Amino acid sequence: MSEAGDYTPGWVGHDFDSARKDYRQHARTSLNVAVQKGVIVKDLVPESLYTESSNPTVVIYDQTGSMDEWPGVMFAKAVFFDHECRTEYRGEDVEYSWSAIGDAHNRERYPFQARNFTKGQSIESSLKEIVSERDGGGQTYETYEYAALYYARNVEMPNAINPLLIFIGDESPYETIEPDLAKHLTHIELKKTMRTSDAFKELKQKFTVYLIQKPYGSGTLTDGELTGTTKRVHDDWAKLVGEDHIVLLGDPNRVMDTILGIMAHEAGKTGEFTKELTDRQTPAQVKTVMTSLKTIHALPKGGVSQRRLLGAGKSVTRRSKKNKKEDDE
Repeated sequence: MSEAGDYTPGWVGHDFDSARKDYRQHARTSLNVAVQKGVIVKDLVPESLYTESSNPTVVIYDQTGSMDEWPGVMFAKAVFFDHECRTEYRGEDVEYSWSAIGDAHNRERYPFQARNFTKGQSIESSLKEIVSERDGGGQTYETYEYAALYYARNVEMPNAINPLLIFIGDESPYETIEPDLAKHLTHIELKKTMRTSDAFKELKQKFTVYLIQKPYGSGTLTDGELTGTTKRVHDDWAKLVGEDHIVLLGDPNRVMDTILGIMAHEAGKTGEFTKELTDRQTPAQVKTVMTSLKTIHALPKGGVSQRRLLGAGKSVTRRSKKNKKEDDE
């Protein structure tokens, strides 16, 4: 389906440019509004999340200043994204949890935020619940590891068959998780400092995990090879999720296409995805997406599920059923 088309009667007339402008306004004001209302971190992080979806989908993005237009593009194309997920790659019972990270070591107010699982039209509202702090300290590390710990332990998915989690960012996680920050940001009590690698091992027991990596800064690609900070970030993430679960993407306008490409691979539908993409995008846009996905799409049909490799069973939380999300019908 063309991105310019309408998807359901409730979304007739959706316009990408207007939606992006709407999000820009939200991004400019959301921090001040949250501070004035006295919002604290735990107001934006439920004690636990619950979904009955068989295909729960989590998208965790870096909302610091270096990500520039990326969050706005995701918001503008959320309607198209939902339509394609439901009808092509994830099924009608797909539900999404949107999440954002920053840097908890940079004295940010909201360095981790997680929204309840939702579906349909309400995904736009869910994205707008995330405060756009747009800070970060330029140290090339952000606290992705607390998001990994939270989704590893605080999500209940009793019917999950193909749970998928995608990080989007341009920097590395820190190497350790501190007990005081874990309690403050995720409601999780740790007896001692935890290695980030161990949190990701837990996460991969529950979800198949990918990273969409934005190149760091400019001039980071030389003759097709990764260089500088981008290479170091890539290598750090490869140790956590595997090099074949990393997509390098420089164009924010193609981020939703790239997520759909990951979903298509997990569903064994890369051929259908390639045809659909070619039908609605220019050759240059198609090349950008397919080049980014080449490592992933080179895997066997249906992917090499990290959860299957680790012998994972059904995904459940260590907590009780709290904050059960009612169907958004």
